[in-house]
Amino acid sequence: MSKGKQVKPLPTPDLSQQLSLKLIGEVIKARRTQQMLDMKTAAMLCNVSIVTLNKIENGSPGIRMDSVLKVMSALGIHIHIESWESDV
Repeated sequence: MSKGKQVKPLPTPDLSQQLSLKLIGEVIKARRTQQMLDMKTAAMLCNVSIVTLNKIENGSPGIRMDSVLKVMSALGIHIHIESWESDV
């Protein structure tokens, strides 16, 4: 971690809400801060730019899905897709 501002861990957001860019960004930011990673260190670990990580955390539209998945994977965040077969 660089010698900048102290990282303050954020609580995990409510995961029962509908999936959105905003929720994904909140989850990523919470996970990053809970791991005590600053933006610069996390961006390097995730192999994305600080600008990209910032946009993802803020739920900005237009972010590439591969960048989001790369960050989630690097931070140990998993998503689960349930089968829709039983809905038919």
